[in-house]
Amino acid sequence: MIEDLAMHIADLLANSLRAEARRIEVGLRRRGGDLVLEVADDGAGIPEGELGKVCDPFYTTKPRAKIGLGLPLLVQTAEEVGGECRVESSPGQGTRVAARLPWDHPDRPPLGDLVGTLVPLIAASPGVEFRVELSDDRETWRLSTREVRERIGDVPLTHPDVLLFLERSLREGMGRVGLKEER
Repeated sequence: MIEDLAMHIADLLANSLRAEARRIEVGLRRRGGDLVLEVADDGAGIPEGELGKVCDPFYTTKPRAKIGLGLPLLVQTAEEVGGECRVESSPGQGTRVAARLPWDHPDRPPLGDLVGTLVPLIAASPGVEFRVELSDDRETWRLSTREVRERIGDVPLTHPDVLLFLERSLREGMGRVGLKEER
C-alpha cells in the first residue's frame, strides 16, 4: 500500500521517464474542496487497446515486469475517499493521469514529502523539462526547469546550490497555495 500521495507522484513520474518523455508536467491543485493531482508527459503513450487495461493490477506495459501496481493503487486510493482517477493517452504523443481526491476526507493520504520526491527526480533527469504547477482557488505558482536552466547556464541541476534553490522554491510554492500539511 502506498502511504502518501508523493509516492503516487513518484510512480507516475517513473512511468513518464520510462516512456522517454522529454517534457513532464506535474500539477497539484486545490479546487473547492478537492485536490487534483495530475502528471502529463509527451512520452510514448499507451498503445491503443491497452489503455483500458492499465488500471488492472495484473497488467503492465513494462516488458520485464509481471504486474503493474502504480496506477491501480492510485485509482483505489482515489475511489476509497470518494474521488476518481482518469488516464488519457495517445500513442506517440503522451499520457495524462489525473486524480481528484476530497481534500478534507479523513482517509485521504497525506501529501508526504513532495519536495523530497520531486527534486531528486528532476535533478537526475537532465534531458527532461519539468513544469510544476501548484495552485489553489486564489493563486497559481509555477516552476519550469527550462527557465531555471536558462538562468544558471552550464551549472547542473545536481549542483548543491541548485538543489537547495529547487527545494526552497517548491516549499515556498506549496506554502503559498495551501499545500503544506501538518499531519
